[in-house]
Amino acid sequence: MDRSQETDQAGAGELAESSTPQAQARRRRRWPRWLLAVTAVLVAVALLGAYVWQPAESGRDFRSPYLAEMGSHYADTATARFHYLTAGTGTPVVLLSPGGTSVIGWKDQVEVLARDHKVYVVDLPGQGYTELRDDDFRFDLDAMTAAIGTFLDAVGVKEAALAGNSWSGGWALAFAQRHPERVSKLALLDATGLDLRGTWMWEALKIPVIGEIATKLSTGKATVRRLADGMMVNSDRVTDQLIDEWWAPMTFHDNIRATYLLERRLDWSVTERALPSTRTPTLVLWGAQDTVQPVERAHRFGDLMPDARVEILDGCGHVPQLDCPDRVNQQLTAFLAD
Repeated sequence: MDRSQETDQAGAGELAESSTPQAQARRRRRWPRWLLAVTAVLVAVALLGAYVWQPAESGRDFRSPYLAEMGSHYADTATARFHYLTAGTGTPVVLLSPGGTSVIGWKDQVEVLARDHKVYVVDLPGQGYTELRDDDFRFDLDAMTAAIGTFLDAVGVKEAALAGNSWSGGWALAFAQRHPERVSKLALLDATGLDLRGTWMWEALKIPVIGEIATKLSTGKATVRRLADGMMVNSDRVTDQLIDEWWAPMTFHDNIRATYLLERRLDWSVTERALPSTRTPTLVLWGAQDTVQPVERAHRFGDLMPDARVEILDGCGHVPQLDCPDRVNQQLTAFLAD
């Protein structure tokens, strides 16, 4: 056999081998080099954005007119340097800053409730102006409820009425379930605490890398305004001053990190299972137009809790104490006076 015949036969063999299903599958799996390069760059950028890059803490330069008027207080503990406001005298009422915001979330309640009560409004770790001291703080349900107890001990409050909105409603609920002797009454405003999925936006924060990047990119004022507009029905309540106060602590690195960690680690199945045995007198107060926690969840709390009264506020959204302050104040004042 001459060389040309050998070459032809070898070529025919290679052609036959390349046409086998296995060879065709290998070709389909082989990505173009440029696509591999682009993918590698995108992955590197995403990882850098998630775990290295930090947005500027622009809110550090903000001087809050509200805090200048009210006067900030601090309670130093091993867990955190708790930032809080206080006003009034009488039986204690503790308002937990809504998750992701600060004491500004209760700005329209303090003066009203302080007529009859000693009112505290506190930023828990990862919220508002509280400074975290414990490097091992877990940002889960155990840690957040323990932080409530730490704050109460630091300010010398043995028992109080406790109120929270959104995440902080869930933390208040969990604390009342674990320490019923320390909670005289419980007010849950559009609260978490049920073992149900959140909106797609919040569920996305549970995904590594995506959650970190999304949280970091959501700290601009324009984004905060869109967030407030989506949560509140009465647009005239979304003022420039409110947005400034809401936005500033959202830029703090500890608070950014807390947001995606809390979304991943808060286990609301624990609080829901304990609802039938939660005997603290409870007011479940809900905005009928809540786009974050649908109003049907208010009735679920009412069905499962043995001593809960449900009140639905039409024309109000996820943060009714800011959206409809007068009606919320009427409800809270009457409930706390009972």
